[in-house]
Amino acid sequence: MPKPARRRGRDPLRRNWFAPFAFIIIVAALLFGISVFFRVSRIEVTGNVLYTTDEIVEAAGIEEGDNLFFINPIAAGSRIISRLPYISEATVSRGLPDRVKIEIRESQAVAYILVDDVPWSIDSRCKLLGPGEQADMTALIRVSGLTAIHPVVGETVAPGQEDTAKVTYLTAILRELESRGMVSDVTAIDMSNLSSPSFDYLGRFTVKMGQNENVDYKMGLLVSAVAQLTAGDSGTIDLSIDRQAHFLQG
Repeated sequence: MPKPARRRGRDPLRRNWFAPFAFIIIVAALLFGISVFFRVSRIEVTGNVLYTTDEIVEAAGIEEGDNLFFINPIAAGSRIISRLPYISEATVSRGLPDRVKIEIRESQAVAYILVDDVPWSIDSRCKLLGPGEQADMTALIRVSGLTAIHPVVGETVAPGQEDTAKVTYLTAILRELESRGMVSDVTAIDMSNLSSPSFDYLGRFTVKMGQNENVDYKMGLLVSAVAQLTAGDSGTIDLSIDRQAHFLQG
């Protein structure tokens, strides 16, 4: 009696050849779909006042018709910040299937420094916003004891290697003043002494900051100390000792 014929299994060589070929076909189809579809047709910009939408889009280097997936959001945001000095933050995001959203946070001039007797305004991150006339700086905080070497609009203050730490400390002070709404209460900051910069506050107090540490805590101490003083009090508030505010009348 003849034996029944065995069912042939799939050829392993054929199976091994087909798997990578199928993968290549799928990848090619996906790349083709991405290149044909997902084209940018809408670019939305929010948060801008000083710059127009067209200026921001141009600085980002994004155009309608660009492929959505080939856009680098981080690089686009960096281009905006570097090309437009009055922008401090730029967040670029994709929105399927065809939208790009750009969220802007514009810089606000809060202080100024003198460079060869020319005042340059800066924001709370010590970003140089540009030179101006002294009369235009009256509402800003005057910073002494610090200058910039070869200032460039849109760049951070570069004072030289020996004074780099001053920029770091000044940034911490300005950001705290800005976040607490205290910028208009300060007229001048003296960064001459890195170990204890000082600033004029409310036209009545000289505030000594001490070392660059716990700046947010020290600002809280300052607010609490002033709240306990009378409207006629004036003098020095020292925040550098024992994590307490020490007031010296006069």
